Amino acid sequence: MVRKIPKTRNVKIIFPSMITSISMIAGFASILMAAENRLVEAGTLILVAIILDGVDGKVARITNTASEFGVQLDSLADLVSFGVAPSVLFYRFYLYGRVEHQLFFLLPVIFMLCGAIRLARFNVTASVHGKSHFTGQPIPSAAGTLIVWIPLQNWMASSDVAFFVNLAPYLDPDKFFRYAVALCVVGSLSMISNMKFDTFNTFWFHLYPKKYMNYTVFALFLSLLFVHFVVFMFAIAVYYWVVMFTRELMNTIRKRTHDVQRVSSEEDAEIQGG
Repeated sequence: MVRKIPKTRNVKIIFPSMITSISMIAGFASILMAAENRLVEAGTLILVAIILDGVDGKVARITNTASEFGVQLDSLADLVSFGVAPSVLFYRFYLYGRVEHQLFFLLPVIFMLCGAIRLARFNVTASVHGKSHFTGQPIPSAAGTLIVWIPLQNWMASSDVAFFVNLAPYLDPDKFFRYAVALCVVGSLSMISNMKFDTFNTFWFHLYPKKYMNYTVFALFLSLLFVHFVVFMFAIAVYYWVVMFTRELMNTIRKRTHDVQRVSSEEDAEIQGG
């Protein structure tokens, strides 16, 4: 009689799921903080959730525990932390109590819905082993760019540098409102677009042709942690957006130019042939 050897459970699988769960808890806590008008803490918690969201995938690959379950749990956590929580915070900071802005009350709803669509599309196309790019802006990036201005204003106002203190009033809800609306609209549409956005590894370690350039840029951004965590997250959010949207613009211009040249060549060939 052949004796069956019981399968040993891979306990390492709990580590990435635990990090994902903490990220979701941070998003839920951010919602509670926003409801209590503790908006700086709410924004900071979303930024912390972004870091945790990046770590859980790395831990899953290092421990070789990437799974379909992890993908689904990660998406559920992302919807809470980067879909619902930023929408609530956006409403609380820019729209709450402002009757004249009633027309814009749909903006956070649209952001949340676009984030959900982005995650659903990712779930049916993603591989657990990762890709070199995403189709549509990743929801953590959209969330970070939307709300990082709130804790950034608080840091500027309490800074020891007069230059930053003087800039802080420009991030007040009334003065920054039109820019926040633009960020919300662009972020929402880019999540459901067909634009190509780099993954973490591609963006930081394969963006430039020379390897030392990639590592130098990465080290420079890490050094901003010695200034402040919010400054570090702000710099990354802006840098990622500028690089991705500039590249998309340049690719569109090249494609249009190529199409015009091709059509012109075909017309010249027809004239010569005729």
